[in-house]
Amino acid sequence: MSRGKYINKFIKGKYDRIEILLPKGQKNILISLCSNLDISISEYIRTLIANDLSGNRSTLLSNDSVEMVDISLLNKWQIPKKYRIMIKAAKYSKENGYIIELKDGYINNITNTKIIHARKLDELRLAINKSKKI
Repeated sequence: MSRGKYINKFIKGKYDRIEILLPKGQKNILISLCSNLDISISEYIRTLIANDLSGNRSTLLSNDSVEMVDISLLNKWQIPKKYRIMIKAAKYSKENGYIIELKDGYINNITNTKIIHARKLDELRLAINKSKKI
C-alpha cells in the first residue's frame, strides 16, 4: 500500500469530514485570519467548536446566553409581526451579536437550523425572512 493510500485510510478511520458553505469572500478572510494566527483552517474551526461546546453545552443555546422573547426587543429590532410567532428566544450582546432561536417546527433556510446568528441587525432581518414552518 502506498504512503498516500495508507494516510487516507488512517484519516478515514479516525476522523469525520464535514463541508462548510460560506458566503462569497468569507473563505479568503478565513484563510488570511488563519495565516496570521499560524494555524490551519481545520484547527481554527475545531478550536471554535471545542470552546463553544465546553461542558457539552453550546453557548448559543445556553440559558445564560439566550433569554425568553422580549416583545420590546423585537419591536426595537423591527422584526415583522408575522415572524414573531416562530421565535422561541432572542438575545443581543456585543460579543456574540444577535441570536434568535426558533420554536420547534420552524427552520431558517440560510442556516438550515433553528438558530439565527447575525452580527448586524440588517443581516438578522434578512435572515428571519428566510424562516419557515417545516
